[in-house]
Amino acid sequence: MGKNWNYAARIVWDILVRQARQRATITYGEIAPVIKTNPRSVGRALGPIQDFCMVSGLPPLTSLVVDTSGVPGGGFIAWEIDDLETAQRLVFDFDWTEIPNPYGQFGENDTISSFAKILVKNPDAAPEVFVKVRARGVGQLVFRRALLDAYGWRCAFCELTFDEALDGAHIVGWNECTPAQRIDPRNGLLLCAGHHRLFDHASITVSRSFKIVYYDVSMQEGSYSKTDKSFSVRLHGKRICLPKSRKLWPSPKYLAIRHGRQKWGDLP
Repeated sequence: MGKNWNYAARIVWDILVRQARQRATITYGEIAPVIKTNPRSVGRALGPIQDFCMVSGLPPLTSLVVDTSGVPGGGFIAWEIDDLETAQRLVFDFDWTEIPNPYGQFGENDTISSFAKILVKNPDAAPEVFVKVRARGVGQLVFRRALLDAYGWRCAFCELTFDEALDGAHIVGWNECTPAQRIDPRNGLLLCAGHHRLFDHASITVSRSFKIVYYDVSMQEGSYSKTDKSFSVRLHGKRICLPKSRKLWPSPKYLAIRHGRQKWGDLP
């Protein structure tokens, strides 16, 4: 199976759903031979499933995989180990038949990274890629990875490079755009978590000339700390950090749609 852990996740997902239906746990040692690896490497196949459940707000399916002491390994971060019983009860009680296998369309050579590379090379391929990553959680992971690659792993506003704090922010929101637009890097910005939150709350945005626009540049709405000013007011009018490839720049069309639906009006 090599190192394609997303394809392994496709197999493990079905195993875990079966265990959930039977209200039973399973050990790393029992999964290992099914995906042709050793027990210590099983966690690498569980990682994509854990990420999907966390992004999608689902019960922690990977809590069903335990070691000989009856608890998940060190890579399990989706729930507090001290409250493992609650996590597993939520998994047992959930109707997993409502959730298609998120990695069900992954072939042996398909990964989150490989799909992201396709989008970065040719963003017009978004419709074809979405067919394989139609599950929201997986689509968001591919979208984020494409933006990480496009923006050089730095926030488009403040240039923060801690990758664990970087998000893929949609210009036209997930629920408002077409399936292909949901993973189109031109419908996104790579933002740190703080700027992503401000962007989603319409406190800060980007004009069609790719300049940052902050809503309270005159600081009339309350006091601002030095850090607050650096994070917002002082960015006003600054050009965002754009991808090196012009074909991956934010689409002015998508920016216009976003501005028309929020309080900004017709920004230049």
